[in-house]
Amino acid sequence: MGYAEHMRISSKSKIAFNVLLDIAAHTKQGYAISMPLISQRQGLSLSYLELIFSALKAAGMIQSHRGPGGGYSLLADPEKISLKDVVRIIDGEQSPGKELGAELWSDLQVFMLEKMSQITLAKTLKDSVIKIEPSTKGLPCIKTKLKQGAENKSLEKTIKKPVAKKIKPQLGPNSIFSFGKYLKLNKA
Repeated sequence: MGYAEHMRISSKSKIAFNVLLDIAAHTKQGYAISMPLISQRQGLSLSYLELIFSALKAAGMIQSHRGPGGGYSLLADPEKISLKDVVRIIDGEQSPGKELGAELWSDLQVFMLEKMSQITLAKTLKDSVIKIEPSTKGLPCIKTKLKQGAENKSLEKTIKKPVAKKIKPQLGPNSIFSFGKYLKLNKA
């Protein structure tokens, strides 16, 4: 297998970049987007997406949020995520072989990597029209956590007010044992 076959950007890398665009667009609006929703929007299987999400999460590009309105949001600065970064994460490091013309392929690779490093997520996002899904819910915790200082965290703790619990009136016994006692008491 020649080096020329290694130089192309894999479809998995292209998909990963498109997925990141979708996540970045939602994050920018204060939303997380779920993997099933991305699967539907991109026309991809969940098992295939899991491989991509795992690599992007391990690289510190995305983060997951659990619970209602949960999903994935961008963790890294979109200005600092380039196509080159995504290709390296998904396809790994590519190096020229020892074949005839290896210097030519090496020069071409340097040129391609330079061009790919100029294609950032932020630039591409500006030129893209990505529909924000109305079914996603805003997350108050998405403020693109770009290495918040400890002072910000302590400030957030002092600002948060405790939420008063609503106490539901008990309409009857809450267990089978309570129900038995309830029946006993009401028989007499």
